[in-house]
Amino acid sequence: MNITRLRIGSIVRRVSITMSERPVSTSSYAMVKAIEELEKNPYFEKYAGKIAKYQKTNPEEFLNKFEKGKEIKESQPGGHGFSEVAKKAKEPLPKAAYTFAPQKKLESILKTDLLKDKSNEEVQFIWTEHFKNRNAVSGVIPSATYDQLHENTLKYPMFLFALPRDQGYEFIVVQFAGHEAHFTPLINYQAYQENAPECLTLVHYPDLKEERGIVLMHGEYNKDIVNAFEAQCLVNQLQMYYGGLDSAKLELVKTFHTSPDKFKHGDLINQLEHLDLSSLSKKKT
Repeated sequence: MNITRLRIGSIVRRVSITMSERPVSTSSYAMVKAIEELEKNPYFEKYAGKIAKYQKTNPEEFLNKFEKGKEIKESQPGGHGFSEVAKKAKEPLPKAAYTFAPQKKLESILKTDLLKDKSNEEVQFIWTEHFKNRNAVSGVIPSATYDQLHENTLKYPMFLFALPRDQGYEFIVVQFAGHEAHFTPLINYQAYQENAPECLTLVHYPDLKEERGIVLMHGEYNKDIVNAFEAQCLVNQLQMYYGGLDSAKLELVKTFHTSPDKFKHGDLINQLEHLDLSSLSKKKT
């Protein structure tokens, strides 16, 4: 294990300790979920004024009392709660697998000969339709955008993303291997490191980059850990943090690697709750 991986490991352990000492604040996300639950109560309208006042003047106490009075339900598949430790690791990877990964060929899943007379818009339609009925996400990325993203993944081959859950936020570890991105819940990474079973695997195909100026992407997700919306949320965060268009987010990635003692997981949650998706619209083909 190299120095970079040791440094990343220390960050992951510190985040885990911090989370166990002080539950992550769910802020506005938890408040919305709390109100949604309360609205189901037949007496909600009668006490709506008092609830609104209490929510505004003592938000932390409001959430604490709501959680104490709420029936605790077991985590449900598809992203309804926090992930549990997987029963077993995936097959051990060869040494340096996350540094030197063989590139998967586009031809292995789609006959490229069928695309020769198609426009980029038609290629995008064919590509997304191909994965429409699967537990998958897909997309088409402009070459310049992907080149910047890929360059940053080579510099910073590991990071954390905060994923909204019903009872707060769960941290998801991402590791990059060539043109692939492997996502796993933090709790599983702590147990199995590089051999942790994945909740989402993204593959980028640069086969058409020179010819058409686009890179095709698709990802398969484990529906027992994340649902379609959560998988898309992780993809969006990857693009925003590694795409280079948001300097504050890229700076946080740099801090994670170069100054781990200054990295705060709360900054991830704060950025997520003040999310601006406008940067993603600039990346559409």
